[in-house]
Amino acid sequence: MGAYLHQDFDAFGTIDENIDLFVVDSPDLAPALPSEIDRALRALPTEAALEAFVDDLGCQVRAPDNLTYREWLTRIADRVRAATA
Repeated sequence: MGAYLHQDFDAFGTIDENIDLFVVDSPDLAPALPSEIDRALRALPTEAALEAFVDDLGCQVRAPDNLTYREWLTRIADRVRAATA
C-alpha cells in the first residue's frame, strides 16, 4: 500500500485511480490482494487494529472520512477483485 497510497498519491490521481494503477502495474500480485485483505479483516476485529495494520504497510493515506477502515479495505478488495476477475 505504501507504494501506491503514499503522501504524494494525488500526483497520480485519486485513491481509486492509484488502486487501478497497482492492478495494471502488478498483474502477478493484484489477484492475491483481495484474499489478503479478507484475512486481515477476519484477524483484526477493531478499527484501531485495522488502522495500525494499514500504517504498518506504509500507507500514508487515511480512510476517507465517510468510511471506516473495514469499509475502505472491503471496497479496495472488491475493486481489485472485479478488475482481476
